[in-house]
Amino acid sequence: MKEESTSFLKKRSQKLLPFCMRARPSTTTSVAASAGAKVFCFFFSKKKFFLPFFLLLSAADQVVAIRGTEELTASQVRALVAASPAEQRKKLAESPDALKSLITDTLLQHAILAEAAAQKWDQRPDIAAMLARVRESAMLQSFIAAQSQPPAGYPSEADVLAAYAQARPQLTRPRTYHLAQDFVPATAGTTDAARRALATLARDISAGHVTFDSAPKRNASVQYADLGWVADTQLQKAAHDAVAGLPEGQVSPPVCTASGCTLIKLLATRPAGPPPVAEVHDQLVRALRERKQKDLAQAYANSLLARAPVRVDEIQLSHLAAP
Repeated sequence: MKEESTSFLKKRSQKLLPFCMRARPSTTTSVAASAGAKVFCFFFSKKKFFLPFFLLLSAADQVVAIRGTEELTASQVRALVAASPAEQRKKLAESPDALKSLITDTLLQHAILAEAAAQKWDQRPDIAAMLARVRESAMLQSFIAAQSQPPAGYPSEADVLAAYAQARPQLTRPRTYHLAQDFVPATAGTTDAARRALATLARDISAGHVTFDSAPKRNASVQYADLGWVADTQLQKAAHDAVAGLPEGQVSPPVCTASGCTLIKLLATRPAGPPPVAEVHDQLVRALRERKQKDLAQAYANSLLARAPVRVDEIQLSHLAAP
């Protein structure tokens, strides 16, 4: 079966050879195997260049992968990618391995479902009841979501500004620093050497012989990193003390901890307080729309109860609740 599948894919790949030859004479097509699914990749010269051909050829619905007698076509893979969350779609577009894993997992799931169907698994009373509950739950949630969508223009800018004013106390953040560091790992016996190396590096930076971010080129033991925005409450005491009085753009003296020594550069500072409304605008819009949708869903449920209230027989209820 493995040889037959490979032979089948090689025949399919011949359809791509005219494209490959037009692209570059040295182009060849190969077949890559992954957990039982065969996936096409392109190799340009010595460098592997991954372009899943379902992104290249839209005229014909080419077969991308096969397991046994089941094929997965380009349109089916495109549908799988489109149905994935936005973050996963980005990863799939950038990573050949992630895309191959998606294809392989899909074919494996199909195989498991086929075996379950062959054993009439869905006809077992307990499984049938579970599937019915899942179906009802999905229908209920999707229907209520459709009935409770906020208007397209909600919230207005006035609503956003009112929500911002109300939430300002909760939005207040501590003083934050945008930091970068040149770090030298050290142990108890090498801390003094690391401190001396960084002191020398600090003098070279001050004299203009080397820039802060290019320090690893001068000393291979130095590790540069942009730490991004860090709240002062997240800093260790030694680092906090070094940064607190530092002017923006300046470098601290070496700061040593149990893990090593570091020079800290203060790139920028944000004072304590609430962020500007523009910074949290989209977050507030999402929160207001979510709250509005919950209110609309509750209003819809209340309207159903108003038309036909639920009446409970308290006596019968007490019998059910009795041990």
